Amino acid sequence: MCAAALAACKGPPPPPEVAAPPSPQAPAPAQAPAGQRSDAACAAPFDSPSAREKVRAPAGHLKLGVVGGLKDAAEENVAHLRRLLAKLRDRGAEVLLATGDVGDNLDEQLVLLGLLAETKLPLLVVASNREVRSELDAAESDLRKRGARILDLSHTRAVDLGDALVVGLAGTMDKRLVHADGACVYVQKDIDALATFLDRQGGAPVILAMSVPPRGKGKDALDVSEGQNVGDPRIVPLLVPRRAPFGVFGQVWESGGRAVDGAGVPVPPGRESDQLYLNAGAADRTRWSMSDGSTVAGQAAVLSLQGRRASVEIVRADPPESAR
Repeated sequence: MCAAALAACKGPPPPPEVAAPPSPQAPAPAQAPAGQRSDAACAAPFDSPSAREKVRAPAGHLKLGVVGGLKDAAEENVAHLRRLLAKLRDRGAEVLLATGDVGDNLDEQLVLLGLLAETKLPLLVVASNREVRSELDAAESDLRKRGARILDLSHTRAVDLGDALVVGLAGTMDKRLVHADGACVYVQKDIDALATFLDRQGGAPVILAMSVPPRGKGKDALDVSEGQNVGDPRIVPLLVPRRAPFGVFGQVWESGGRAVDGAGVPVPPGRESDQLYLNAGAADRTRWSMSDGSTVAGQAAVLSLQGRRASVEIVRADPPESAR
């Protein structure tokens, strides 16, 4: 989804028992009706046989490359993305995580996911509001036959990276925000199942992976679009040390290239924190006008874990242009 779509959807506020305190800047976004059914093709049950997979043994540290908003498979954008991915590799990324917008159709997904697979790194994918589930499954299956290691977080809900457990929830928060029939929408039932799963976890810390960011407060949050906080408040209760001390999100590209701690305070690049939540931004070559007034064309991030503390490095194709 584009951030404008999120900002435009301002339906009734969520039920009080699941909502975080709303931002004074904006009314709550529209959300799926409480009775809407979950789709197992988008959010497989956590107790299904293939819902968990181990990728990496513990090493005491981890570098996760985060990339989203790949957008299109035009030659110029592919060349741009290849340069950006090379920078992630140069900074030591050991696993890649795509936070949505990986192509609007099967052909684009084959090109863009194939580009990520060229790195030879394990690839985790969380779908957004654009990818038709059947098309994305077909693209991933085709690439696996060519040797790519792709784990889709709609099906493999928890990926064990040794030093962290990546847990995914795909899709958007309201069916009115989907860009194509067949794209994923998560519902309250999915959030409840996710909360129950997180409450049972121990061992390595959890990194929550979603395309939709949590509802923040103020201009420094991960979900600011046109001066409003447009994320999902139902995610906020998950972002606590005993559930998900770390998280990666996307979609509100104007707020990309930033991280916050558990209190919503900005975490500068390189600073370690025991809670860290990241919006890596859009990787494509579009010149995005950011919420701080700057302009950025192509960015991603490396989320580094050292024990139970995390830091982030923002990786850009070119330096940002300051606001004039």
